[in-house]
Amino acid sequence: MKLFRKLPLLFLIAMIMSCQQDGKQLHIASMQDIEKWILPEYSLKSRHIRDQIYQLTQEAPAMYADAFTIKYYKAKGHFVWITRHGIDEKADTLLSYLRNVEEEGFNASSFFVSKIEEDLQNLHNRKDSPEDINQLMGRLEFNLTKALLRYATGQRYGFIQPSHVLNNIESEKSYPEASQRHHFGIHAEIATDSFYTHALEQAQSRDLGTFLREIQPQIPLYKTLKQEYLSAKEKGDTERARLACINMERARWRYPRPQDKYIWVNLAGFQLTAVNEKKDSSLTMRICGGAIAHKSPLLTSKISRLELNPYWNIPPSIIRHEIAPLHTGDTAYFARHRYEIIDKKTGGNVNPASLSSAQLNSGQYVIRQTNGGGNSLGRIIFRFPNNYSVYLHDTNMPSAFRLATRAVSHGCIRLEKPLDLAFFIMEDLDSIQQDRIRMEIGKAPVTQWGKRYRAQNPQTEEKPKHKFYPIESGFSVFLDYYTLYPNREGVLEEHPDNYHYDTVLEKALNRF
Repeated sequence: MKLFRKLPLLFLIAMIMSCQQDGKQLHIASMQDIEKWILPEYSLKSRHIRDQIYQLTQEAPAMYADAFTIKYYKAKGHFVWITRHGIDEKADTLLSYLRNVEEEGFNASSFFVSKIEEDLQNLHNRKDSPEDINQLMGRLEFNLTKALLRYATGQRYGFIQPSHVLNNIESEKSYPEASQRHHFGIHAEIATDSFYTHALEQAQSRDLGTFLREIQPQIPLYKTLKQEYLSAKEKGDTERARLACINMERARWRYPRPQDKYIWVNLAGFQLTAVNEKKDSSLTMRICGGAIAHKSPLLTSKISRLELNPYWNIPPSIIRHEIAPLHTGDTAYFARHRYEIIDKKTGGNVNPASLSSAQLNSGQYVIRQTNGGGNSLGRIIFRFPNNYSVYLHDTNMPSAFRLATRAVSHGCIRLEKPLDLAFFIMEDLDSIQQDRIRMEIGKAPVTQWGKRYRAQNPQTEEKPKHKFYPIESGFSVFLDYYTLYPNREGVLEEHPDNYHYDTVLEKALNRF
């Protein structure tokens, strides 16, 4: 775009014949004459403005929004804010939002608010600013765009990318593979070049205000946390404000949220809530989650099937770090834990004493725990597709639910009331069908039919059967992590940051 070369007054001068009467002779003023009358500091030149912007593009970007801003201006993109009359009034629309960023938990300096306001004041009152106007306009153009894209990204998608920040954050010496684990497996939306292009198009049109309203966080939880943040700040409760601010960022992330029928697990609070909004019913229970070295991942999925009396196939990581180094050839250990070794090729059982540590780690064998009573998965497991091999399941160690901090598993979610959850999501079961499931997992029947059946078939529990029930009721499952979250009465409750995710998020947010 070719920018006007002089301020509006100069265009008027250029259209006027300046007459100088010397006797009867008239002299028409040339552009060379006009140039002599103009103060250089008031002369706008597109090339000089771009030179100033180019200097600003040499700064290191703090986020992808900054990188896009730099790329846009290096590619000679159209000016977004500069017009023939100066800086477009849409800058005031943007500033009306940026002035309130402290209510979102951020410092206004991260969005250059004071600098933009100072430069606008100097532009409107040129006699107080000896600075070259091209430098001033270039800085305004660049900072306004940078601030817009930062703000739009943060409010629409979150100021940090959770998958980038939460994955690969630790390196436990006991479990080196833990440093390579991805803890955030939710497919959250992220800002793309098309989003940034759209944002700049809105800034160049008359719809910037609409755009800025539409990018605000949409879920009610965000508004609840924001109110708590402002209230805590007013009371001077810095720790509560800090907690609300961190969880506000979580609420900004855009990914599928629970609706209609779902199972929501808050790993920070070690609690599960199952909801069927169509029936206005819910179920809550305690859970045990992954230990620090085996953090349960954050993910979304959908329950696909229920299994009764499952076998537990020991994960390769446990074989590699616990069984092979310490218990190779120890037949007593394998018998005590009810572990059996299966040859993948033949399907036959293998004597533990006949295998070396290298063979156990070769991948040619499966080590599994037999099903029934004493199995680490308990008697019920809920399967759902995921890349982490984690599930919701029963446990043979119910005493763990009495612990305040229940980060004890290898990553799976242990359930306090698995049978209640089974009946909750298998909503069409009648009382007899429910009794069949009770008896299949070794529990006493409650119906008269079940009691008669158990009396006539006392051998039912002797050999538990591994059974599958497909789940077609559409229950989604969410493993999430909030250290400040409303309870069933809507009161915000604090939960300990056992995985230290708050510390990581706070550090990332403080970069702004």
